[in-house]
Amino acid sequence: MVETQAMVPSTHTIRIAQLSDTHFIESGEPSEGGFSYDTDAAFEAVRDHLEQFYGDEPADLVVVTGDIADHGRPAQYQKAAAAFASFRSPINVCPGNHDQDVAFAAGMGRPTIGTSRAVELGSWCFLFVDSNAGSMIADADGRLVDPERYDDRLEANGSLGAREASWVKDMCATTTAEHVFIWLHHPPAPPAPLSFDNAYLAEWAALLADLPKVRGLGGGHTHVPDEYVFQGRPVFVCPSLKNNFDMTANTMLPPGARTYEFRPDGTIASETQLVEDARWPRHPLGRAVMSLLNGELSWEQFDAIVARKRA
Repeated sequence: MVETQAMVPSTHTIRIAQLSDTHFIESGEPSEGGFSYDTDAAFEAVRDHLEQFYGDEPADLVVVTGDIADHGRPAQYQKAAAAFASFRSPINVCPGNHDQDVAFAAGMGRPTIGTSRAVELGSWCFLFVDSNAGSMIADADGRLVDPERYDDRLEANGSLGAREASWVKDMCATTTAEHVFIWLHHPPAPPAPLSFDNAYLAEWAALLADLPKVRGLGGGHTHVPDEYVFQGRPVFVCPSLKNNFDMTANTMLPPGARTYEFRPDGTIASETQLVEDARWPRHPLGRAVMSLLNGELSWEQFDAIVARKRA
C-alpha cells in the first residue's frame, strides 16, 4: 500500500526530520548493555531542538528508523507512542533489531503514528524497508515471525531476504514518483566496523544495481553519525538518543537527529543535528569501547571486561 499526500505539489521541496535508535525504556529499568543516556531527557531535548529548527513551519514528516524500544517490550512502545504524539508533524516509523515484531506492530499501530511501508510526497516516494526481514522465520502458517531466540534478531547487522528485496523492486517499479528514497534501520556497508556485514552489503549491491530511481538511503543502528557513498548513492546515518560515538576524535557525542531537504530535481541535502548540553559531555572513549567499535572485540568479550571492572 502506498500512502499519497496529494496536497504536496511535485515542485515542493520535502523537509523531513529523522530520529533513530530512540531506545525507550521503562522508568527505573536498566538499558540493554547498561550504558546509555537518559533517553527520556534526550528525546525531549532533540524534539525541542527540531521544533526550534523548523520554527513556524513544521517538517513535512518525521521518520524514526528503528530501535524504538530498547528491549522490544510493550510498555516501552507505550512510552514511545506518547513521546511521538508530541510532534507537530506527522510521523512514520520502521523497526530495528531491538524491536520485536508483534509488540512493535501493536505499540506503533495507532492513529497518531504511521507504519506505512511507502509514502509519496511531491516528486518523491519514501520506502520504509524492514532490514530485519531476512532474519525472520516462517511459522507453521507461513507467516514471517521473529526467531525464537531474541538475541538472534538483536545481534544481527541487517538481512533483507528475498521477499523484502522483491518488495523494494516492485515498489520502485510501481510508484509514479520520479525519485525514491529508502528509510531503513541498518545502513549497508557503514564505515563503522562493528556494524559491517559482507552478506548484507552484497544484498544491497545487487538490489541497487537494478533501481535507478533510488537517490539515497537513510538509516541508524551504528550510533556513529555519518554520511558516505554506496553504489553511487549517498547514505545518511542518524545519531541515536541512547549513546553516540565520534570514531575520529574518539569521544562520546550528544544525542541528536538528522534534517533533510528532498528537492524536486532528485538532489538531497542533509545535516546532523546534535544537542550540545552539559548533560552529554564529549568524554574520551576508553580503550575497550574503541576496540569494540573497531570490531576488535566481540560483545561477549566487551561485556566480560565491563563485568570485571565493576567487580
